[in-house]
Amino acid sequence: MAEHKRKKTFGSLQPDIEDILSWNELPGDAFEAATTEERENFIQDRKSVSYWADAWRRLRKNTVAMVALCIVVIIALFAFIGPMVVPYTYKQQVRGSESLHPWHYSLEDQKRISDYLEEHNGAGKLTPDEAVEKARAEAAAAGKTLSRVEEAKIRAQANVSQGQTAEEVTQADAVKALGIQSKPFGYSMQELQRKAAGEDVFPHVFGTDEQGRDIMVRVMVGARVSIIVGVCAALLVLVIGALYGSISGYCGGMVDTVMQRIVELIYSIPEMLIILLLSATLKPALEQFQNSGNGPLQNLVTILGPNIIAMFIAFGLLYWVTMSRIIRGQILQLKQQEYVTAARALGAKGGRIIKRHLLPNCVGQIVTTTFLQIPSAIFLESFLSFVGVGVSAPLTSLGSMCSEALSGLTTYPYRLFIPAAILSLLILCLNLFGDGLRDALDPRLKK
Repeated sequence: MAEHKRKKTFGSLQPDIEDILSWNELPGDAFEAATTEERENFIQDRKSVSYWADAWRRLRKNTVAMVALCIVVIIALFAFIGPMVVPYTYKQQVRGSESLHPWHYSLEDQKRISDYLEEHNGAGKLTPDEAVEKARAEAAAAGKTLSRVEEAKIRAQANVSQGQTAEEVTQADAVKALGIQSKPFGYSMQELQRKAAGEDVFPHVFGTDEQGRDIMVRVMVGARVSIIVGVCAALLVLVIGALYGSISGYCGGMVDTVMQRIVELIYSIPEMLIILLLSATLKPALEQFQNSGNGPLQNLVTILGPNIIAMFIAFGLLYWVTMSRIIRGQILQLKQQEYVTAARALGAKGGRIIKRHLLPNCVGQIVTTTFLQIPSAIFLESFLSFVGVGVSAPLTSLGSMCSEALSGLTTYPYRLFIPAAILSLLILCLNLFGDGLRDALDPRLKK
C-alpha cells in the first residue's frame, strides 16, 4: 500500500512536519575533511582598523559633514593666507579710494568718465562763439548748414556749461550720461593712473569703506579673529571642563555632590553680565599695565583690549560647566569597568587612572563637545563686538564690521551683507561638521 501523503489545508497554520524532519538529513560527504583551499577561504584575514580610522571612514560617508568641512577649510585659508596676498592692511587708509563699490568701473570706462568730467568741469569748455564755430565746422564737414534755432541752442548750452562748477558734474552724473555699466573691480583715480602707467595695482574686490580701508582685508582679519577666539576659548573650556568633570566623577560621594552644587551655582550666573562687569573692572588695570612698559605682554594687551581679555576670563569661569557634566557622566560609567579595578589592585593612583585609563576612553565625547564649543564662542565674540564691547579699534572682527555697516545700510548694504554672510556660513558649517563628528566618534552608531 503506497504511503498516503496528507495535503496541507489552504490557510492552515499547522507546520509541515515532513519538511521539518528533512532538515536534519545531511549529505553523504558532510563529514569529509575540508580541502586546503576550503580551509584557506573559510577565515579571511582582514586588516585591523583603529578607532580613529574607523571614525574617519564613517565621517567620509557623511556628505553634509564633509562639504561643511571643505567650506570651513576654505574660510580658514581665506582668513589666514588671504592677508598675505593682498598688499593692503586692515587699518590702512587708501586716500582717494573712499567708499568704492565692490563692482566698480573698468579702466576704459574710467578713462571715458575722466574725459567727460574734464570736458564739463572747466578744462576744455568753449565760449558760446567758439561752440557755434565748432558746430558750424562739424556741420560743414558733414555737408549741412546750421539754422539760427540750432545756433541759439548751442549758445544756450555753452552758457549753461560755463556757469557750472566742478562739483555740479559728478562721477555719478558722468556714468549716467555715458550709459556705463559697472564692472569689476574697484579702483581709485590715483590707482587708475598708476595702472595706466603700467604699475601693478591690486583691486578692491569687496570695495572700501568711508575711510578708504579695503573691506576684503578687513573681512579676512575679522574672520581670523573670530576663528582664533573660538579655538582658544574651546581649548580653555576643554582643559578646565575635562579636569573638573573627571575628578568629580572619579571621586564620587561627598566630593562629587559639592562639586556639582558649584556647577549648578555657575549655571545660574548670567554670562553677559559677568563679561561686562569684568571688562569695566579690568580696563583701568590693563591701561596701567599698558603704560608700564613696551614688552610683548603690553603689546598683546593693547591688541586684544580689555573686552576680549574679559571674555576669555568669563570662558574660564563659566563656560566649562557643560563639558564637565558630559565628562563626569562618562567617568561614572567607566570607573566601574574591570580594567579600572585591575589598575587599582596594582596600586595605581587616582590621577594615573584618570589620565591613562578614563580620559582616553572619553576622547570621542571630548573632541565632539570641544568642536561644538567653537561656533558658540565665535557667536559670542561677534555679538559682543556688534554691541561695542568686543575687539578694540583698530582691530576688527565680523561683528564689529556689521555694527559699523548699520549707519550706511541703505546706501552701502554690501558692507553688512558680506561679513554677515561669512559669519553665518562659518557658524553653520562648524555646527554641521560637529554633528557629523559626533556621529562618527560615537561607538554606539557603528555599522
